[in-house]
Amino acid sequence: MKRKSRASPRSSSGVSSRRRRAASPPLSASVPAPPPREESDEGAVGATSPARVDDAPSGRGRAVVSRERALYFATGDVVPAAPDAETESWPGYFATARELSDNRQAAQAARKQRQQGDQPQDEAPKVVWTPRHPARSSVLTADNVVQRLRDLALQSLAEHVEQLPTLEYIDSTARHQVARAVVKLRRLKPEVLPLFIFPGVTEIDIPDCSNIDEATLLQALKECAARGLVLTVLRLGLCGRCVSDSVIDELGDSLGAVEQLQVQGCYRLSDAGCEALVRRCAPSLDSFEISCNQRMTKKSIDYFCELQNLHSLTLSECPKIDDASLESLKTMKNLRKLQLKQMERLTDEFVVSLAQSLPDLEEFSIARCSQLTNTAVKGILEACRGLKVLDVSDLHLITDECFEPVREHGHALRRVSMRCCLGLTDVAFQHIAFGAKSYLEALEMSSVSQVTDASMMALLEHCATSLTTLDISFCRNIAEDALGVLADGTEKLRSLVLWGCTQVRSSRICSLGYCGGSLT
Repeated sequence: MKRKSRASPRSSSGVSSRRRRAASPPLSASVPAPPPREESDEGAVGATSPARVDDAPSGRGRAVVSRERALYFATGDVVPAAPDAETESWPGYFATARELSDNRQAAQAARKQRQQGDQPQDEAPKVVWTPRHPARSSVLTADNVVQRLRDLALQSLAEHVEQLPTLEYIDSTARHQVARAVVKLRRLKPEVLPLFIFPGVTEIDIPDCSNIDEATLLQALKECAARGLVLTVLRLGLCGRCVSDSVIDELGDSLGAVEQLQVQGCYRLSDAGCEALVRRCAPSLDSFEISCNQRMTKKSIDYFCELQNLHSLTLSECPKIDDASLESLKTMKNLRKLQLKQMERLTDEFVVSLAQSLPDLEEFSIARCSQLTNTAVKGILEACRGLKVLDVSDLHLITDECFEPVREHGHALRRVSMRCCLGLTDVAFQHIAFGAKSYLEALEMSSVSQVTDASMMALLEHCATSLTTLDISFCRNIAEDALGVLADGTEKLRSLVLWGCTQVRSSRICSLGYCGGSLT
């Protein structure tokens, strides 16, 4: 008896599915690229949604579901573009310099666009300048571009200083100029020092003594003292290596007639040396300057105050000096010039009280005194009504408000230095121009980034007949047309400093050089 073989439903379904796979062609050949999807109607969006396996009707196999999924995810056969290869940057000074040079114009255009975006919409109309004369070479217009014969001769002496036998037969002014040129050439060595310190000399002016040791200076002073050394001017710059307390003792009575005494960078000088210096100086000492001394304390300041006939006193970069140390300066009623530079421990209260105690000051400098604010500057301007020179450089805490007394009282300021005062705007310079009027001769506003054409127009309106020197380095918000109008209108302007003013074109600089005859 034969048994009937029955095929199971599982095996029959497997056979049918294999038949469907064999009958269906490959996806890559049968499925065309889908048309671009349109978002115009909601039905199209619903039609393109992928079908799930659970939702497939009975009789549909995996091939059908896979084909529908492939239709949904297919995006075409376009090969994605490769990203742009970045320029490789190499470390080093020359690579950095080349990169900055290549990107200079792009950075300048971006900065100009940013500045234009920051300007208010209701700004005043821009100044338009038409040069009075055609641009010419600055050599033909500036008198001091071609050096004088005297300067060329002294420069030649400096270049051949090792072959010179002596310099005692030229006047002191020319000898000082030769010394500055020798220092600039880095040729002031111990074997050259006797050319400037010799028996019979009355004025010693050496701006850089960093290559001179103490033994060499002592030997030169002893040779001069043996024949009677009498000095009227002693100026030594960067003299920390060669000047100590023993050198002051060696000078002896040679300072009995000195009128100008300057020792810059004397970091080895102590309170005892300062006392000896004051004791040996003549009572007629007119000007005294000392700087970069970390050993000087209140005792030295008290010694300096014994010079009651002193007219000019400069103290710079003395970190141990504070308000209490300078209290004795209030007794120096004959002072006309006081410079306190980079005294970082001074406060507003002391500066105001000092200005009130010395109302006859004509020159006052508080440059780089980082703690001072509007209160100190206002106190100086309120107390010293005869002020002619004011230096407030590198005071980052002051604003336009502190210069209101200049407009109110009409200070006859001749020289004002406001370099790197980042909080100032055009209002401060308008106060100074309106108050000083025809007295203002020199103005330094380097790196005051918020200054615009309004300051130039204020100077043109009030100071056109007196202004001789103007420094606007790194003030990039001042248009070249405003500079041209100012240069045309100021008849005495001789020096215009434009370091870092990238907004001024070279062709305009030639036109500016023609204005005023000898403008440089």
